[in-house]
Amino acid sequence: MSAITLEKRGQQAWITINRPAAKNMLNGEAFVALADAWEEVREDDSLRVAVLTAAGEEDFCCGGDLGEVIPLWTGARQPANELEQRLQGDPMISDSVMLKNKPLYKPVIAAVNGRALGGGTELLQATDIRIAAEHAVFSLPEPKVGIVPGAGSMVRLTRQLPWAHAMRILLGGEAITAQDALAMGLVSEVVPLQALQARAEQYADNICRQAPLALQAIKRTALETHTLPWADAFRFEMEQAGAIMMSKDAREGPRAFKEKRQPNFSGE
Repeated sequence: MSAITLEKRGQQAWITINRPAAKNMLNGEAFVALADAWEEVREDDSLRVAVLTAAGEEDFCCGGDLGEVIPLWTGARQPANELEQRLQGDPMISDSVMLKNKPLYKPVIAAVNGRALGGGTELLQATDIRIAAEHAVFSLPEPKVGIVPGAGSMVRLTRQLPWAHAMRILLGGEAITAQDALAMGLVSEVVPLQALQARAEQYADNICRQAPLALQAIKRTALETHTLPWADAFRFEMEQAGAIMMSKDAREGPRAFKEKRQPNFSGE
């Protein structure tokens, strides 16, 4: 079975980490396949939203499967397939997995079905709307074994959370519960496990009813202006707003409102 599956449901891309027997850790195949899945979402104009989740009821992602990945990078093990060959040839593919080197401006929903440890918590920070099952836990335990969470967390977490909350996760290494994560703002909502998929579908369906170019402009502005001076940020925002006002969707929205019908947004 594939380590990563990508299912297109109309305008939605459902990406599933599919290694439940291995705690949904990212092995060589998963690294490459997940990077490819993000690129597919980015390039397919028919897709308006991505939902990231995992198989099983225990683990969302417990980090990288270092026992498989590191020997590939060091040359201690030869690639077993084409995907592992690609990973060996590009050790920095993790930046693509974590959406560091090439942002994805389409909305991404995370449906966290269990433990998100190490790379799982790092991957979560690359998403936008985050729904967690009640039993989910989150942690960055890297310092306990002498390394750092270097897949984005040392930069992202202090920008996404208040300082004290971010540093508690970064420096403590201890796991926090789903309710703690909700109180901190690391996740958007906590639901029973049996309601997780349905709630993610509700968010995805709602996004698909909105103008896709507008949503992408909103996310692009939020990402690109986060560390800009106010004047530069407002200038960028105005440029994005002006471009969207010239779109066909910007004319369709008011027309549909006047005609008392649902808008038919084309993404143009």
